Amino acid sequence: MNDLFLEIIKYLSKYDINMKENYQIYRSIQNKTPLQKKAKTIKEKEFTYHIFAPKHFETKKTIIYLHGGGFTTGSTKFYSFLLYHLANELKRSIITFDYPLAPEHPFPEGLNYCYEAIKELIKKPDKYGIDVSDVVIMGDSAGANLATVICLKAKKAKDFKIKKEVLLYPVVQTNFKNNKKYKSIEENGYDYFLNKDLIEDYLSMYITNNKDYKNKYVAPLYAKNLFGMPESLIITADLDPLRDEGYAYAKKLKRYFNKVTYYNMKGVIHGFFNNFLYFKENHHVIKIIKRFVGDKIE
Repeated sequence: MNDLFLEIIKYLSKYDINMKENYQIYRSIQNKTPLQKKAKTIKEKEFTYHIFAPKHFETKKTIIYLHGGGFTTGSTKFYSFLLYHLANELKRSIITFDYPLAPEHPFPEGLNYCYEAIKELIKKPDKYGIDVSDVVIMGDSAGANLATVICLKAKKAKDFKIKKEVLLYPVVQTNFKNNKKYKSIEENGYDYFLNKDLIEDYLSMYITNNKDYKNKYVAPLYAKNLFGMPESLIITADLDPLRDEGYAYAKKLKRYFNKVTYYNMKGVIHGFFNNFLYFKENHHVIKIIKRFVGDKIE
């Protein structure tokens, strides 16, 4: 089935998808997904938190999840089935929220919103049933970028502390034009839907000031000081243009004496974790996450 899926993806990748012109259509399609699950919703100031609690299991252990979508698409609706499943598998509460998307809200608006939302969340642990000593932040793709950048900001500002971060196929650098350093950009940058042109579309909508392409809060791989980051789990997709930069980020975190666990999932494309066709692979990834966060595997 996965081989057939890859052939279909390769065929579709031949067509030019101009995300700058079609991002609103893409958002609309995502939000009409039939696989939606309801969560408990709590409003606090300008923030609306969606809490997916595991069935028949009370816990204060929490994962804060930031969705992917190239900073321009994605939503709690589109991710709701995944987060519902994740809460039940991990036996942890998953807390998420929608953040402002580009191009209407370019960098750093979405990042600042996420940072303040998490600060407000951790400020009131009793209200949200959070054990502040055991908070994990998690994200995929652009959400993984935001997750680790929030940790980078928090260690400097000392507003709150994240115990661990889980980064799925993170985007951590911004050079996708003539980048010979990361071979996966050329190896996987044409045939697996997320191609080089699409990545550049996403980045151009998110980043309006060219100087910010080197900003550590956009591209944490360029950060000069990564001491004191949370313990990290980084999982990359073997057929992903972002694969090698994810591995490079794992190595750089280690060079700054952070604890890092790294996995590269074979035979999967970018975005596989929110794709039901990769059921077997995702089951394995959830086992890896359970082990990383310190919970028993049933």
